[in-house]
Amino acid sequence: MDLIGVYEVSRPSLMSLLLSMIFSSGILLTSVINNMDGKVLSYIGFFWVIFCLIVVIVLLYRIITIRRFIEIKILPDSIIVENKEIEANRIENIYVKGYFKPVIGIKPVDHKFAPYKLCFSFLEQEYRGMKELTKWAERNQVKLSHKRFMRWL
Repeated sequence: MDLIGVYEVSRPSLMSLLLSMIFSSGILLTSVINNMDGKVLSYIGFFWVIFCLIVVIVLLYRIITIRRFIEIKILPDSIIVENKEIEANRIENIYVKGYFKPVIGIKPVDHKFAPYKLCFSFLEQEYRGMKELTKWAERNQVKLSHKRFMRWL
């Protein structure tokens, strides 16, 4: 188990998503309360508000419990992100979003989106970390895409 590199990384911020969900559920809730004429629409609105509140609770839980700074280890045939080892053959794609402070998302083969726990940004040695990750992806024949990606909560 030869160690190629150890890097300190941070999780992407959830505050913008949290604020937008609170804002949109608040607007929806006030419109549902003010317009109680259509029963079907008000029931759909209430279900949507409940869904938004569940998402807000999940986001608050993530913000409170998940450590902000973690460590990743790049090994010859796998990557360890916060004590979770992902082998190269289990990675479908590595996404890189952004240029100045890129967010990296690792999408496993059995997932539709990149899980939040596998999304990160390099804190220090960003250039060296990106270079090492690119070399690792080429060496292990893992696709590395520079584009926007969706991540799962």
